[in-house]
Amino acid sequence: MVKASKKNSKNKSSSDIRENTRLFLNKSPIIMGIRIYVFIIGIMLSGMFSRTFFAQIVLFLGINEVKETYNPQAVKINTKQAILAARIIALITLLTIMYTVISFSGTSNFNILIPGLLIGFGICQQMEGAALDVITEHMRNSMGAWTTILHVFAKKKRGEYWKEFIEETELLWAHPQIRPMSGSEEALEKIEGKISEDRLVKYMNKGREEMNYYTGIEDSSESKTKFFDHALEWLHNTRDKHDDLNEVQQRLGTWSYAVYLGVGTIIWLLQPF
Repeated sequence: MVKASKKNSKNKSSSDIRENTRLFLNKSPIIMGIRIYVFIIGIMLSGMFSRTFFAQIVLFLGINEVKETYNPQAVKINTKQAILAARIIALITLLTIMYTVISFSGTSNFNILIPGLLIGFGICQQMEGAALDVITEHMRNSMGAWTTILHVFAKKKRGEYWKEFIEETELLWAHPQIRPMSGSEEALEKIEGKISEDRLVKYMNKGREEMNYYTGIEDSSESKTKFFDHALEWLHNTRDKHDDLNEVQQRLGTWSYAVYLGVGTIIWLLQPF
C-alpha cells in the first residue's frame, strides 16, 4: 500500500509539472512572442523556398494555372512583426555569409573581407524584401478570395446597401495588386450563376474567424449586414497593412542593394592577384 501510494504521488507530481509547464508555455509573453516569430519566419522561408525551386519547375513545365492559396494566420501578422521577422532572416543571412568568408579567407585578408561584407549587405537586403513579399502575397490572395465571395453574394441581393457594397469591392479591385479570385470579370460571372446564396453563407461561416469575426452569420438581414460591415473594415485594414509592407519592400528593392553588390564586386575584381 505504501509503495502504491508513493507511485501515485510520483505520477501526480509528474502530471502537475507537465501541466504547469504547458500553462507557462501558453501564457508566458516571452514564449508566445518567440513562437509567433518562429511561425512567421517559417512561413517566410517556406514561401521563398517554394518560389525559388517549385515555381521554376512549374514555369519550365509550362503550367500556367496556379491555385492562389494563403495561410489565414499569415494574413493576421501585423506590420511590425513582419518587418522584424524579415530583418531576422536578413541578419542570419549576413552572418552566414560573413562566417563563410572569414572561414575561408580569415580576418586579415581585407581584399576578400570588405567585398564579402558589401555583397553580404546587398544579398541580405534582397532576402528581407523577398521575405516581406511572401507575407504580402498571402494578404493579396486572402483579399482576392474574400472580395470575390462577398461581391458574388452582394450581387444576389437587392437594395441600396448591397449596391454600395458591390461598389466597395470594385474599388478594392482598382488596387493594382488586388484582383478577383476568378481572375477576370467573365470568369466571375460564371461563378455567380453556379453558386447559391446558402452555400455562400456556409462558406462565410466557415471562414469568418479569419477576419476575427466570432459570431455566427444567421439567415437575417441584420446578421448579414453586420458581418459585411465587419468584413469591409477588415479588408481595408488588411489592404493598409499590405501597402505598408509593400512600401518597405519597394524601398529595399531600389538602388541601394545594387550599390552594395556593385561596389563589393568591383573591389573584388580590382584586388591584386
